[in-house]
Amino acid sequence: MAVVLVIVLVVAGQLIVDGAGGVRAADEAAARWLAAHREPSLLDVTRWATYLADLWVVVGAGAVLAAVTAWWSRGWWLPAGVIALTAGEAAIYEVSNTLVARPRPAVARLDPGDPMASFPSGHSAASVCLYGGLAYVLHGIARHRAAGAASERPAASQPVVPEALVSESAVSHPAAARRVVAVARWLWLPAAVAALVLPLVVAFCRTYRGMHYPSDVIAGLFLGTCWFFAVSAAVLSRAWRASAPETGMSF
Repeated sequence: MAVVLVIVLVVAGQLIVDGAGGVRAADEAAARWLAAHREPSLLDVTRWATYLADLWVVVGAGAVLAAVTAWWSRGWWLPAGVIALTAGEAAIYEVSNTLVARPRPAVARLDPGDPMASFPSGHSAASVCLYGGLAYVLHGIARHRAAGAASERPAASQPVVPEALVSESAVSHPAAARRVVAVARWLWLPAAVAALVLPLVVAFCRTYRGMHYPSDVIAGLFLGTCWFFAVSAAVLSRAWRASAPETGMSF
């Protein structure tokens, strides 16, 4: 999937740079219009909002999420999926960005950055993977009781708990595990809303501040969305596969 995404992005980027379909002209007109209509009140807002997908924010938040999921599951599917989301997106971005080497908009740019790193938008892609991954993990945890709490029920009424979640943490620290589930149940819906809204906010900020053309952020959102679904299906979903009660083996 990563190779396919790189090929698609490089081909699309080169077509845009070459002026195919009038996209480059529309991009340049949009960049000039936004630069000419900047409002002082939005400059600080967009600057701080950009930090939502800053490199060190993504790396730090991804590391914390991977550590928490590793403690929770005592397995590797969840933390591996979180790492694959952020690291894989960054690798795809770096390769496609280097190969396309599109210059940034020829307007006053308000943030630092490589002048030949316009397509695709790494901030937009990273925001989809980070906040989408957070919502996905919280929703998965929220759907399952801690193993320690489940073990208090009669055997006949115990729910099927995913093998990845029947962890040493849940068994040896049932109270802490139940708190994690309770927090996840409160937070997953706001996290899902944030996963939908924040990438759009970041994409707008990057164009508003002259760092990207509209097609750059669209490509970044495309990259992040495709990679999120690929990693969710191939890695993260394995953590939620139920154990067969008769054999104890996972499907």
